[in-house]
Formats: sequence, C-alpha cells, structure tokens
Amino acid sequence: MNAEAVYGTVLTAGLISAFSLYNPGLPVLIARTIGTVLVFWGAHVYAEIVGNRAMSWREAVREGLQRSAGLLWALIVPVACLTAAALLGLSMDAAVDISLWGGVVTLAILGWWAARQRNDPALVKVVTAAATAGMGLALIALKALVH
Repeated sequence: MNAEAVYGTVLTAGLISAFSLYNPGLPVLIARTIGTVLVFWGAHVYAEIVGNRAMSWREAVREGLQRSAGLLWALIVPVACLTAAALLGLSMDAAVDISLWGGVVTLAILGWWAARQRNDPALVKVVTAAATAGMGLALIALKALVH
C-alpha cells in the first residue's frame, strides 16, 4: 500500500493545488478532489484486474482493491485539512496551504515507514523521509510559482 499511498498523496496535493487556481470555494474544491481521485482509483483497480491474467476474476478483483487502497487512504489528511479549514472559516489560500503541508508531513511519514520496513539505519530513514517529503515540497514550490 505504501507506493500507492505516496502516489495518491502526490496526486491529491497536485489536484488541490491545480483546482484551487479557479477558486471554486472549499466545498467544491473538496468534491472535485475526491471525485477525481476516485476516478484514478477506479482506473487503477481496473488496470490491476485486467493485468492479473493468471488469477481468477475474484482473486484479481480482491488483489486490485488491496493494491489500490493506498490511493484512497491518501485522501484522508489533505481532505481533512481542507474540511477543518472550511469549518473554521479560513480562506481558500490558507486551507490549501494547510492541506499541502499536511501532504508533506504525510509523505515524510510514508518515506520513514518504507525505510523502517526495510530495517534501514536511522540516517537512511531520515534521508528517505526527506526525499519523499520533497515531492510535496516541489508541489508547494510549483503552486508558489503559479500563484
């Protein structure tokens, strides 16, 4: 699930950043983000099913759902940040910034976790966490350039 969670977190952050350019309001931004990630998730599940020719249909569906779950888990932190910001009455810019930074933290944790699962030394864990978080930082930098 880790690879899909990383991909899903980067995808979700990128969508939030891109959709926020149109300033649709936080409820619409949340709905568009969730809807688009659901479409990507569905496509990922379908591709897994079609690609697993050696398995029965039922096994391929189960495998596809399990392998793709990280895409859905990746929605939690960024969408929770947007929702909390909306409930607190924060501006669109503040909500998006909080959400993107939530994605950076999520990516750092996912990187750390991946290195931990490999029993890597502490320095490798830190470097892996930083490198993974760097993808989120790149999205923040791109957002700053576009805005």
